[in-house]
Formats: sequence, structure tokens, C-alpha cells
Amino acid sequence: MPIDVDEVQRRKEIARATLAVAARDGARAITIRAVAKELGGSTAMVTNYVPTRTALITNAVRAAESRWRTDLEARLDDLVGRERLRTTVEWYLSTEPDDLLLRTLWVEMLSSAHTDPNGVDHREPRESRQEFVDAAIAAGVSDAELAADILFLLTRGYFISTVEDPAYWTAERAGRVARAVVDALVED
Repeated sequence: MPIDVDEVQRRKEIARATLAVAARDGARAITIRAVAKELGGSTAMVTNYVPTRTALITNAVRAAESRWRTDLEARLDDLVGRERLRTTVEWYLSTEPDDLLLRTLWVEMLSSAHTDPNGVDHREPRESRQEFVDAAIAAGVSDAELAADILFLLTRGYFISTVEDPAYWTAERAGRVARAVVDALVED
């Protein structure tokens, strides 16, 4: 009789193991075999749920996105107008302990888009951009769609910049940029 496994729980375990391998050995060390070893099982324990290396990375990034969305919603709880927009942008430009590792994985995931387009998460970028549209509308920005595009590109550029030079692109430096951009977008 087959073992009854909770798929959601197994995917979470695989995500944790993927992050553990990346933290210890670097993003390039992520393989199905390495993650299976981290879990203490066979490769089938992984491939039954995530069939490719890109899917492993995407699974780990999606697990983090769930946590991030909950954190963002908590920070925006009662904020309105310019403060909501500023807080949204500053949140995207902040860096928590796991963020640098996850951004490295995100870049690794995107680098595989041409060979494994199904492994790239297209839902999260759309949701992120929509958060900027909603916040820009709430702040009274005259062209919320353009503002969302600007803010989306700003934050995605920050993600890559923190992978390239994390010492230079601190949360404080990025926060200063965020405040300047929001002030330029929101008419007084």
C-alpha cells in the first residue's frame, strides 16, 4: 500500500531542504540529488513533487513569497495614501536575513527561463505590480499604471543589485531612493 503523504507539507520540506543546501553550499549546488540527501531520502522523494532543478528553486522561492505576502499585509494594515505607497515600496526594498539567499535563487530561477519556462513563477510579479497600482491609486498618483511600472522596475533592479553588491545596496540606501521616488510620484 502506498505511503500517504501530504503534498503541501512535502513541498514545504523540499523548500526548506533546498534553502539549506543553498545556504551551506551556494545556489549552484542545488540539485535533486543534493536536496534528497538533505531530506535523508531518495531522489524519488523529491521528483514526485518537483521534477526539475528549476522547479526546486521555484518551489523554495514560492514558499518565501507566501511568508512575504503575509508580512507585507501586516505592515500595510491601516495605512492609507502616500504612507501606504511609501511603506509598500520601502518594504520591497528591505532586506531580511534570508532575502539575499532567496534573491540569489530568484536570479538562478530566472536564468533558466529560456530552457524551462514552466519553472518560472509568473503569478508573483503580476501580484507585486498590482500592489503598486493599488498603492499608487490610494496615494492619488495621477498615472497609477506608470507609477506601478516605475516602482516594479525599481524593486526588481534592487533585487539584482543586492545580489551583485549587497554591501553597497543596504536597506537604508534603498529606503532613501524609495522615499525620493515616491515623493516624485505623489503630487502635493
